[in-house]
Amino acid sequence: MPRNDTLNANAPKGGDMTAFAIFIVLIGLMGLLASLIPTYQICQLKPPQTQGWHLLLFMIGMFIFGYLGFLWMLLNRETGPLETVVSLVFSAGGAFVWLVVKMSMKTIVKLQDTLEDKHYQAYHDSLTDLPNRHMLYETMERLIKENGSPFGFIMMDLNDFKMINDNLGHDAGDKVLEIIAYRIERIMPPQALPVRLGGDEFAVLLPKSELGQAQRLAKQIQKAVIEDIHCEGHLLAVGISIGIALYPQDGDDRKTLMKHADIAMYRSKQNNSDYETFSQVTDMPAPLGQFSP
Repeated sequence: MPRNDTLNANAPKGGDMTAFAIFIVLIGLMGLLASLIPTYQICQLKPPQTQGWHLLLFMIGMFIFGYLGFLWMLLNRETGPLETVVSLVFSAGGAFVWLVVKMSMKTIVKLQDTLEDKHYQAYHDSLTDLPNRHMLYETMERLIKENGSPFGFIMMDLNDFKMINDNLGHDAGDKVLEIIAYRIERIMPPQALPVRLGGDEFAVLLPKSELGQAQRLAKQIQKAVIEDIHCEGHLLAVGISIGIALYPQDGDDRKTLMKHADIAMYRSKQNNSDYETFSQVTDMPAPLGQFSP
């Protein structure tokens, strides 16, 4: 008899087993609850994730109700070895869901960042960080296709920039381009798209604008660019030639509009003027080697 009493005393009591089972089920439930927000965030990512994540979100919600029901059962019946084993399975299941969602979220966010970075590089100039010609082309085509509202296009080219590269080196030339790009960008009105086309050529797209707005911006650009630039111990004064063309009167498609802005810019360079508009140079023959969009 004493030996049996000793064994009974060492056996776990029902209340202790119930408390243990409830504790480990709560751990699993916390894992499910912690998985809800990241799973929902994955479902809201753009582009939207597959329907599998929406199904998983629904299943996590159903699991939570199942866990709560099992906890209610543990509180209202005697807990034995079977209930304890099931509790361990519930706990591991909740922890597994949380781990999978957490790792998936980390991987998906990393992929999204990589895609966004590649997209940014594809549509921006690596030196000046301005939008590049690819973004310009797509934006112009979209403006023409979507609403046909008038807009202005400004083409710009630095004067005698080759002399800077030849005399001071390409590093100095790159620094000058960065400074010019910054000066142009900082004076842009809302919705304007400043662009580096390549080399020492820049452009600005002005949605929903008329000739007067384009001319005022051209004067501001001239004033900003002509300020002295300190580079490699030298004080540089860089000039810029500007041509303006308007949609749709100066061209009803992208290529024509850019060609006419380039012709106006060529005349500005010839006349050493602040800017020229295409409507003022329609009688001028197209320059050799002009811009080809």
